[in-house]
Amino acid sequence: MSQSAFECQRCSQCCHGEGGITLEAGEVPAAAALLGLSEQEFTAAYCDLKLDIYHIRVNQDGDCALLGPDGCRIHQAKPRICQRWPFFAALLRDPGAFEEAKLSCPGFRLTASHQDFLEQYRAENGEKDR
Repeated sequence: MSQSAFECQRCSQCCHGEGGITLEAGEVPAAAALLGLSEQEFTAAYCDLKLDIYHIRVNQDGDCALLGPDGCRIHQAKPRICQRWPFFAALLRDPGAFEEAKLSCPGFRLTASHQDFLEQYRAENGEKDR
């Protein structure tokens, strides 16, 4: 594969819509520190606790509560789930879901195949071709 199937454009398209942005254990302190808040202030302002997992709230427009005018306000400590985009199981498994994602995210090379995407994922995660 000579060209990446995906290269983040920092367009913030993936920061819109309700849906499962969570903080793993240990991610709260760094995120809070970037905003100059204590962990308690950060979680009270931006999170809902569900089943012992912090979920980032969305605002009335459906945007991530941590999305500011210049992008992610905690980009340097963004949650692991955000770091993994777009290499999610659904897109890795389903070529149709991959094609759909290409239509809404400018980080995808439009001519990239699902195989290109899988090869990039494997290369970036130290996996050999299967």
